[in-house]
Amino acid sequence: MRKIIHKFEQLLWEEDVPEKDSALKLYQELTPSDACDTWFWKDIDYSDKTRSFWRPVKHYERIQFILKGFGKSQLLENGEYTKRMIGALKYWLTNNFENPNWWHNQIGTPCAIGNIAIMMHSVLDKDTLSQAAAIVAKGSMAQNKNIAEKWTGANLLWGALNTIRHALLTEDESLLRLAADRVSEEIAVGTQEGIQDDYSFFQHGPRLYSGGYGRSFIGDTAKIIFLLDETPYQLSCEKTELVLSFVLEGLRPMIQKKALDWSCVGREITRVNALSVDSLKPAIKTLLRTANLSRKHELNAFWESMSGGAQPDITKYFDKAFMLCHRFNGIYVGAKFLNDQIWGAEICNGEGELCYNMSYGTHTCIMRNGEEYFNISPVWDYSRIPGTTSLIETDEQLLARKDWTTRPLPSKHFGGKQQDRRAVIFELAEHDGIKMQVADFAFEDGFVCLGAEIESQSVDRAKIVSTVDQCLIQGDVVVENNSISHNAIRYTALQDTHIEFTAETKQGSWRRNNKALSEETVNADVLTLSINHSENSKCAYSYMISSADMPIPKVEVLRNDDKVQAIRLPDGSIMAVFHQYDTLSVDDNIIVGEADDIIF
Repeated sequence: MRKIIHKFEQLLWEEDVPEKDSALKLYQELTPSDACDTWFWKDIDYSDKTRSFWRPVKHYERIQFILKGFGKSQLLENGEYTKRMIGALKYWLTNNFENPNWWHNQIGTPCAIGNIAIMMHSVLDKDTLSQAAAIVAKGSMAQNKNIAEKWTGANLLWGALNTIRHALLTEDESLLRLAADRVSEEIAVGTQEGIQDDYSFFQHGPRLYSGGYGRSFIGDTAKIIFLLDETPYQLSCEKTELVLSFVLEGLRPMIQKKALDWSCVGREITRVNALSVDSLKPAIKTLLRTANLSRKHELNAFWESMSGGAQPDITKYFDKAFMLCHRFNGIYVGAKFLNDQIWGAEICNGEGELCYNMSYGTHTCIMRNGEEYFNISPVWDYSRIPGTTSLIETDEQLLARKDWTTRPLPSKHFGGKQQDRRAVIFELAEHDGIKMQVADFAFEDGFVCLGAEIESQSVDRAKIVSTVDQCLIQGDVVVENNSISHNAIRYTALQDTHIEFTAETKQGSWRRNNKALSEETVNADVLTLSINHSENSKCAYSYMISSADMPIPKVEVLRNDDKVQAIRLPDGSIMAVFHQYDTLSVDDNIIVGEADDIIF
């Protein structure tokens, strides 16, 4: 037990050490309360009951910030400082603040109070430690049986780590063993939530959350692996290898330099800095310092790639998450489709109410430096999600839509396939009276998107648009023949497709799609690339994404209809999707395909 608590102290004192001047300012703002020996901050609204960004949490966040800024030695050497910090902790323990959202009471607060108690345990008396342990117990398996019996995925890992905190504070070895065993059980594939067999991560049902809850899952799992390593409670090699596979084969393909693919973070796209990989780095750092762990060379390369280092080309088709990630020539394209087996976006705690168009498929995330969608949420037109064909709607119209967050698409026609650096993903997309066949093709030097037989049975065609991209402007926009280039990414219209663009300053606020955040006006320059569908009864589109630093790949669209979607690559090879039995004529050859066949 002593070894584990010592390692936990190490982690907590070394994580995110701030500048001492910032910590000093907060320390000086501490104010004595009417209660004996307790201290608080006047600018915190302790009566707030906001369900997501709960204002009282600033209190314990500041305690941790000050502790790290001043360093552990000050607790042992500066009596006045130690008295105030203990008093700040006691203010929370005395008032025992709670929130209507169970997450804060059973996960967030026990985690923070447990961390503070572990950091300060050498200077806390038994009564204070006992009070702290009582709050941590609210999130521990010792008191909450649902954690071990019903919680899954990231929620389970939060509960398990709080159980470990509780066990360490109460020196309960049986509780520590219970937590370790439950973590080991949860690190598995094939369950509805958690790590999937393609190494994606699901939470809140069959919903992709690799970059949201999955990022939290790996953060806590990395700590547990490090804490229990070289102790009788350590996880098996099989379990740690599965965790590494989730990181390297699951998360790494969804990242471009400093950012996650926006489609893998779920409703968290509505939060500030939600796409940043900075919150993932501590987990990788913790895994790297674990003694008995394999694949450290790959972990180190991953760490360096998130810190500005080289990124290898990667192609990964996630058959369970129904997502295709393709990195080539310094560009990343992620295509996230949906089907009748999985769910799209969600609304929760006032977050994501505008995300209706993220509840159906054909999303694309296109990045070079990772800054393309960074904090774009306040100004994003949520009716024009990149990659989708949708109605042009206002915020008010999107907000009026209800009961869509746990509704899978009705289509059973979907699929995908990968062969080395080439891959295909396709679906029959049906929503809001719009029906279309969609197929995306990844190859060595590019990415082709095809949409066929786009028709509308119930809405004005002039309100339908296919959005190629909607991102932050970074440098000049260059138009040349049938191509538009921006940020060294080239968008090339194929066949009769015409891509239009607007480059304009947009205004919005974080409050638009997150009720807990600021109403302050945000301005940003946004590039929107669109294909309008107002002329024909049935429409189509075809375009290619490639590097503007290289010649345009000579790709030919062979067919793009409701039966077959096919392209010919520069080397003469064919990539095709057959939506039903048909033949494809290529020069003097006839290719025969059955329904759902994918041919490379």
